[in-house]
Amino acid sequence: MEILKKNKYKKLAGILAKHSIEVDLLKNKLINLKKIIVVCGPTGIGKSKLGISISGFLDTDIISVDSMQVYRRMNIGTDKVDTENYGIKQYMVDIFEPDHKLSVMEFKNIAKNIIGEKFLISHKIPVMVGGSGLYIKAIIDDLDKGPGEDKGFRKAIEEEIKKNGSKKHYNKLLEIDSDYALKISENDSRRIIRALEVFHLLGIPFSQFQKAWKKKSDCKVTFIGLNKDRSQLYLDIEKRVENMFDRGLIREVESLLEQGYKDSLSLKQAVGYKEVIEFLEKRISLEECVDEVKKNSRRVAKKQMTWLRKDSRINWIRVDNYDNMFDLIIDTLTIIDREL
Repeated sequence: MEILKKNKYKKLAGILAKHSIEVDLLKNKLINLKKIIVVCGPTGIGKSKLGISISGFLDTDIISVDSMQVYRRMNIGTDKVDTENYGIKQYMVDIFEPDHKLSVMEFKNIAKNIIGEKFLISHKIPVMVGGSGLYIKAIIDDLDKGPGEDKGFRKAIEEEIKKNGSKKHYNKLLEIDSDYALKISENDSRRIIRALEVFHLLGIPFSQFQKAWKKKSDCKVTFIGLNKDRSQLYLDIEKRVENMFDRGLIREVESLLEQGYKDSLSLKQAVGYKEVIEFLEKRISLEECVDEVKKNSRRVAKKQMTWLRKDSRINWIRVDNYDNMFDLIIDTLTIIDREL
């Protein structure tokens, strides 16, 4: 499906009117209620296209909720879309260098400030687009920071992981908190360290600490979740990965390494980057590299859906029931109007 073009807006408004949805009234209600629209779903599902289409029609902008799109020059592997080509500003993109250690709380605080200052004060409708259930929840439900840090404990693990890799500490996490360990990659050193640190500070598994994050927001929010048949989603993800390599993913990673970002957590953790680094270091072949990116992208999609399905507030739409963006937007805006 293609992004809705501006010359279709008038026709869309006319059809919505037949559904008793008057566009200007809808926009005014959303603005007055300070309503937030969240478009979420797994990687490769088409969130950006719907988000851009809705934002253009409602004359507003987008807040990206993607922990890797925040990094500059990590463009192809994170599948960034240049929304300015559609007259739309996208926030939370290209705000840090790749060696910046981003936390969920820092992401949340920046995003909430943007929502307040760039949208609500300016009488614009915030449209959040992303697949990270944790980051979405952090912003919408205003998650607390939780326990503090033990810098000595953290530094010791960081240094050991830097020398010997994360497998030993991942296995330790498996022993004390298998529920959380199985949700993350054994290479995700940032999350491994934090989970071990929480256990060290509180004496309880990180997964148990997360259960305290059950509070729901006082914000007025409509969640739109996109989904489709899993086998078709996986095929789409594989085509997307092949397209990334065709567009120059390897050269992008080479450039980042040349700039000195080899040891950056963002490159070590991001799907598409860590596998290409293995290829460039001649540890795997190009074919194996592409296959690994596909496999790990499918895993990311599965984890995203597992997280998002737990949120009963999400209105799910099967995008494989649509052959055009026009009808998808009509049903999306109908849901948004219904929840006012």
